Amino acid sequence: MKARMRRLGVAALAVLLLSACAAEEKNVIYAADYPAYDSADALFAGAKLVIEGRLTGTKRVMTEVEPADDGTETDPQLNPNAGATPDAEAPPAGPPTVMTVSSVEVVKVRKGLARVGQVIQVKELGGTLDGVTYEEADATPLKTGVTYMLFLETYPDSPASLLNPEQAKYVVTSAGTYSAMPDNPVKLEDADVQRLSIKE
Repeated sequence: MKARMRRLGVAALAVLLLSACAAEEKNVIYAADYPAYDSADALFAGAKLVIEGRLTGTKRVMTEVEPADDGTETDPQLNPNAGATPDAEAPPAGPPTVMTVSSVEVVKVRKGLARVGQVIQVKELGGTLDGVTYEEADATPLKTGVTYMLFLETYPDSPASLLNPEQAKYVVTSAGTYSAMPDNPVKLEDADVQRLSIKE
């Protein structure tokens, strides 16, 4: 689970809980624990990449694949429960981990390795796949055509992800100010951005 959660962009100690509504509704609600941030300083420190970027309108849906067993699940020496109930039926598979990947064109780089004009792939939990809608509880998905300040975790073999679905994105207004999501108590001021920006 730890490896899987790292690739989802959730802290290594986070737990992903899944609950499904009635089958006929074809709706699955995800609930996940993320690290919380109490200041702009903490957000900048926690992110590998901080950009201002505009969603280009290109989105795709993908599923995260559970990493292969490295032997710890089935090795009785490493897992005392391995083989304890050989005759028991395997538990039913849970819903897939569905992600929506957005294309974000970089407008400004505030921290990390990126360049203006580059298109970065950013994934969020949820999306519609095979007629089923997967949603993350209390999260506001990225919207096409909107410019955001994004605080991202990056990976060598997977799209980038937000540090926190509500706290790691701010709408960049036409006046150049930063508007927080509804459940984010941390205000982001231009003075904070200028002070904390790191050019690499």
